[in-house]
Amino acid sequence: MRRTLLSAALMMACGALSAPAMADFVTLPTAGQDVMTSCSPAPTCRVRILPGSNPGGYVLLNARRSNIVVNSVTVGKVLDRVWKKPFTNTYVFATRVILNDQDWGNGFPFQVDDIFRYGFSSGAQIDAGWRNARVGDQAIDQVGRTSVGLNEGEKILNLGVVDFFSPLFVDITEPGEDDDDDDDVEEVAGGEDEDETIDTGSPNKARTAWYFVRTTASGYQLGSNSIRLWNGGDSEGQTPTSVWFSGFKPVYGN
Repeated sequence: MRRTLLSAALMMACGALSAPAMADFVTLPTAGQDVMTSCSPAPTCRVRILPGSNPGGYVLLNARRSNIVVNSVTVGKVLDRVWKKPFTNTYVFATRVILNDQDWGNGFPFQVDDIFRYGFSSGAQIDAGWRNARVGDQAIDQVGRTSVGLNEGEKILNLGVVDFFSPLFVDITEPGEDDDDDDDVEEVAGGEDEDETIDTGSPNKARTAWYFVRTTASGYQLGSNSIRLWNGGDSEGQTPTSVWFSGFKPVYGN
């Protein structure tokens, strides 16, 4: 299996970490050296219920699905949702990435190391968390308010951006190697995973959980360059690559 192993030096380069004490949304730091908050081990930062479920208490306002295309190859899709808690100014913006095993031109499937969401107020409190749609969905490793991804330099605060760091890739079985997952049927967590009704291009996939940003705002809008997927070029067959998407972002004002 092709795996990405982060060295101790690489983990130090991600910046100082703060460690939340329990599962559920965590409030991200706005000052100091603790740029990133650790969500490991799971279920740290795992929200208790999906925002739109009963009794989640939120109403789904909008949803988008966009193909991830690199070098003219569709390597997966990015999912974008926004919920609002009725009679409040509380919104939840959510991202989920599903990758396939298509060769994107370097002999390997595409890898995503960081998922960024842009457009937040520097004065707003930002809470982050995750919740899996399927049992095997990848949880958040670290999350923080920064625009600096893997191998882009030292993590420094940027209060307008939320960075979910959790390298995602499809394992490739080498010739002569047994694939222990061939006969496994992955369970769905909490019901049907509706995002699997549209094929990503191949049977082998890697999926993040839903990654959430909770904040207060006066509304939301669809804006360009709201989501960035970053491949830090840290693994075999990978080169540093950004893929940008339009997405939902908060609106601030009266």
